[in-house]
Amino acid sequence: MATIWQPPVRNTIALRRNCIPATWDSAPELRNAFVLSSSSESAALKLFIFQRGVRLADEIEIPESAREPKPWFPDEPTDELVAEIKAFVKETGTPYLWRGHTHTKPEKGALIRYKGEFDLPASHSGQKNRVRWSPCPCCKQRTPWFYKDGKIAWFPEDRLIRLIGPDCFKAINAQGHKEAEELFRAEQERKNTERFLLNHIGLVPEIIRAAEQNLTIIKEVDRMRAVLSLNLPRLIGFDLWQHIRADGVLKLEVTRTEQRVDRGGNAREITVQDFERYGPIQGGEMLHPDAPPIASRVEKQIELLKPINFSAFYVDRMNPDERRVAVKRFKAVRILADLFAEAEMVRRFLSPISLGSLNGWGKAENAPTRLYIGLSSDLIQLEIGKTSDSTTSIAFRPHFFDTLRAMPDIAKSIND
Repeated sequence: MATIWQPPVRNTIALRRNCIPATWDSAPELRNAFVLSSSSESAALKLFIFQRGVRLADEIEIPESAREPKPWFPDEPTDELVAEIKAFVKETGTPYLWRGHTHTKPEKGALIRYKGEFDLPASHSGQKNRVRWSPCPCCKQRTPWFYKDGKIAWFPEDRLIRLIGPDCFKAINAQGHKEAEELFRAEQERKNTERFLLNHIGLVPEIIRAAEQNLTIIKEVDRMRAVLSLNLPRLIGFDLWQHIRADGVLKLEVTRTEQRVDRGGNAREITVQDFERYGPIQGGEMLHPDAPPIASRVEKQIELLKPINFSAFYVDRMNPDERRVAVKRFKAVRILADLFAEAEMVRRFLSPISLGSLNGWGKAENAPTRLYIGLSSDLIQLEIGKTSDSTTSIAFRPHFFDTLRAMPDIAKSIND
């Protein structure tokens, strides 16, 4: 009579590691039945599922203490609590045994928020260590199911925390999982930005000095903008801003003939007045009559930066509220970078390239106006008129073209 294979009772570790045949073929008796020694052993014995000759699952003993609900978390988990969870998982490899974990399946409509991710230690990773993987309360409560990308899931309405598999809640509530995932990624990006900014907060004094040095140049850009936007239309009898504001392009007037057919089917020629492209003009915003001064906006951002305590000693001891305020103020750096870029763009209107384009256009036979604009050789006068021998002089200060100090590269990393 063939011996019937029997796994040891109440010894799941032995079952997992020593007693389970790899395939049905290695224990053909299992195809038919298990023989149990008593009804009590039958109640305790864990059966294992096989399919296509490959072992699919091993059961893990989950203590009742893990299954007991722990509504201890009415408030959003802090960074310190998340760090505690990650440290426990890294040390033990058993997230389901963490003191605050509730090993029960969430309700379908449960509100979920992801607060962190974790991997089991290297000793539990990979297929060769599958028996050491963690179960998931959402879907595989007793089965080794995952070893990486686990999620710290907070259920605010239930005040519970569950440590679950990467996408396991998706099977319960796909929309809730998607929303929680999107919110988590956005929060992670915000926190990463915050850490990055605080690590570079020591740059604040130099940023303030650079911005204050740039103010002298920017105030001159603002002055020339006010002068030109007000006086250029009067001096040449033409609103150049309206001409270029839509696309930043100088245009020439052209007359062309078109064939039209009237309602009676008769063809006739008509003359149409139109424009053709001459070329782009850089810095056209110089002529915007209602543009707010750049210098006053720069000064506002400097004042936001000045109260920041940038010492490393203070930063290390900031509480969460102080960190948020500092990061919010630090965003002034990106705004300053944008303002300096605006000033750079505006002053290109008086660059040699732009002046050449304007004067070439102003001499063209079919330009809508005559125009001459140029700087004196000593760069202290701006000459404007319809021709070079009939101009009005406007005082010009050479530091208009001084180099603007750039903001540090960190400005490119700051978002709203």
